[in-house]
Amino acid sequence: MNTFTLATAEPTTMLSHMALYGLAAIAEDGGLEGVRLSWSGGMQTRPVLSAPRATPDVIGEVVRSHAHRLAAPDAWPARNLSDDSPRAVMSPRIGVIAERSGWQALQTRRHEALDRLTAARSLLDLRLIAALGEPCYWRFNRQGQRLQDDGASRLEMQPRNQGSEFVGNRLRPLAVAVAARTPSAVSDGLQGRQVRDEIGKDDPASRTPTGFAVPGPVDNALAWCALWGISQFPIAYRNQRFANTSGHLGAGTAGSFYVPVWQGTWRAARLRSIIAAGPLRRFAETGGKPDGADQAGLSGEAERRWLADRGITAVVRFPVKRFGSDSAPERRAMRGDILKTATP
Repeated sequence: MNTFTLATAEPTTMLSHMALYGLAAIAEDGGLEGVRLSWSGGMQTRPVLSAPRATPDVIGEVVRSHAHRLAAPDAWPARNLSDDSPRAVMSPRIGVIAERSGWQALQTRRHEALDRLTAARSLLDLRLIAALGEPCYWRFNRQGQRLQDDGASRLEMQPRNQGSEFVGNRLRPLAVAVAARTPSAVSDGLQGRQVRDEIGKDDPASRTPTGFAVPGPVDNALAWCALWGISQFPIAYRNQRFANTSGHLGAGTAGSFYVPVWQGTWRAARLRSIIAAGPLRRFAETGGKPDGADQAGLSGEAERRWLADRGITAVVRFPVKRFGSDSAPERRAMRGDILKTATP
């Protein structure tokens, strides 16, 4: 068994967790067998991917090939809202669509892309698209205005200033940047040996983290994997409220994210089941209070035992803050709080 460590990814940064999840999903999609996720031991725990063939060269080529496939002109990220619009049709948050004909055209193009992916059995692509959500045509406020963003994942934090959107302004350029690298350069970037933020031009204020870390240069291969980590967080649409995102607490664009840290090795399928589990959510809500219930009448003791039985040593909760203008706010997951599952 070979191990591949994301050496610069520490647990109090949301980007670290997302990069591990996305890397594992991409590795499985690329044909690696026996892929497992874990966290290293010791005082400076780091995310680790292991598999019989998980050598740096193999991992680098798998991630590069994945980006190359998605950077192709006929791949789904390249499909636009219309022939006259550069906006990506598969982005969950786009500009306002006022006319019924516009919604019909949007749905037609989305269904065409989904049908192609279904026929090709592109499970990971479909899983990411489903997790991102879609423009919400079914929700209105009291003034009759459509609440288009209410069908989007809260993990999709691309700022909407100047008409930007997630697929066109983040996923597409990252795919091109990672596809242009050699496998060794991809591997070095993932392991933190050489950080290259091509799309952010290595700017100290680079927005390449896309809300998963504070602004600053992030290696594009690591960022690519982190964005694909969203695929592991399913959402549930609701008639009367915004979509419910796994791993998110709170109302609207506020609240916090939460993820587990565990002992031993997990398959990606196990991670997805834990991420969506009620005990994990309730533990994150209560903060793991062992003595009595919180204001909502919830106690963390039963959840603590449930998580400990599954090897989960801690839950990391990341407060989400808003920056910038009210019309196009920038959301960020701040440094996380580690909630231990062991009784103090």
